[in-house]
Amino acid sequence: MKMLLFLLRRFWWRFTLPLSVRRMQRIVVAGIAIGVAALLMSLSVTQGFERDYKKALLSFNAHLMVLPVEERGVSKEEIAKGIDAESITPYLYREALLIHKGRIKGVVLKGQNLPAGQAGTEDRRPKDEIVLGGALAQTLGVQKGETVRLLLPNGRDISAKNVKEIKVGETFQSGLYEFDSQFALLDIETLQNFFSLPKDFQGYEIRISDPEQAPLVAEKLEEMLGPLVTVENWIDINRPLFEALRMERWLFWILMGLMVFAAALNLIGAVLLSIFRRLKTTSILRALGVPPWKTRLLFTLQGFLLGLLGVVLGTGVGAGSIFAIVRYRLIPLDPQVYFLETLPMAWEANTVFIVVFSTLFLVWVVAWFAAKKALSVPIREGLHGPG
Repeated sequence: MKMLLFLLRRFWWRFTLPLSVRRMQRIVVAGIAIGVAALLMSLSVTQGFERDYKKALLSFNAHLMVLPVEERGVSKEEIAKGIDAESITPYLYREALLIHKGRIKGVVLKGQNLPAGQAGTEDRRPKDEIVLGGALAQTLGVQKGETVRLLLPNGRDISAKNVKEIKVGETFQSGLYEFDSQFALLDIETLQNFFSLPKDFQGYEIRISDPEQAPLVAEKLEEMLGPLVTVENWIDINRPLFEALRMERWLFWILMGLMVFAAALNLIGAVLLSIFRRLKTTSILRALGVPPWKTRLLFTLQGFLLGLLGVVLGTGVGAGSIFAIVRYRLIPLDPQVYFLETLPMAWEANTVFIVVFSTLFLVWVVAWFAAKKALSVPIREGLHGPG
């Protein structure tokens, strides 16, 4: 091993490398660095979207929802018997038209007892106020304290009893434009009165300690409450969204992985250049009895060091770029298209480890096969070669 390290130092540092070789090495390092940085940034985008979508969805909606049905009412006590829930709160959804100063917007009215994002507190919102999403209030030009009108659907019958006036309280920001632009929050009793619904006509939102276990808890609730009650969970409701994000992540893995693979193939040229420049030295070592595997390992390590330098630089560039984009919000998005205002990016240690490890493994394999050329040249021919 000492001899191997000695030869590696002499081959790598002490000999003056021609300009062509130095350029080739720079191209190899730059290609691998760009590929690794691009792969890390691409994966961080998909992870950022998934993280922010989950955060917004779980802050606005519950983990499970027991849907209201007319055939059978379900009490909070019945639900609490079968599961270990952190909170069980009543809710109700209805649709209506919101009118203000000649502007009309279709909205989803959500009736609940507590303000969004304050589950578990005792601070109740006034029953005669409506809370609008920030984007919805901006679209209608509504300010806090103003009065808006709600046009409630009732077939073709449009009369004064279908129009309700209500004062605007606060606005909320859920993190998703889809919610902020379409939802308005009301006290559940007020919403029931507006639509002339019975007091027990309501559903229940349930929060549990582990949101990822929501499908299993939903199955348990359906078995316990019977077929007339529908239980939905946040994972199944938003499954198409997260499946699309997972598909994008796999596409990034494939496309950017091919980019890293193409950059790693440049190592073949760099290793071969090093071999041909050291043919005489290599042949002398083989004639003196140096094992073939050590000769091959010597050139493999040279290629691996180039790849390692590229991986380190690429990881640094990727980390710096992600930090700058997130910290300074460098890439704005159209919230009407992406539901978010800026490009989200997430730096996950597991992803970084997989990218770095897989790239270094690829670099080692490519350099190992390229170094095989050092053993294919006969010793007699190598003694007449350069180096």
